[in-house]
Amino acid sequence: MKIIVYTTDGCVYCKMAKEFFERNNISYEEKNVSDDANRQEMIEKSNQLKVPVIDVDGRIIVGFDEEELQAICAM
Repeated sequence: MKIIVYTTDGCVYCKMAKEFFERNNISYEEKNVSDDANRQEMIEKSNQLKVPVIDVDGRIIVGFDEEELQAICAM
């Protein structure tokens, strides 16, 4: 399972998402959207500027939704 978490510095929900993955021993890649290339990639995937955007094998989740992540990651 490939997981990418698009974040910004100081985002509480981004921190919660990363803590969820760490607590559940799930590997993820973090991309900070203060970098223009990462921001553009996130926008192309989600059509959103809101963070976090979480890409789980191509399934896009906007915001931190622990229940949805648990369901997806349990697959």
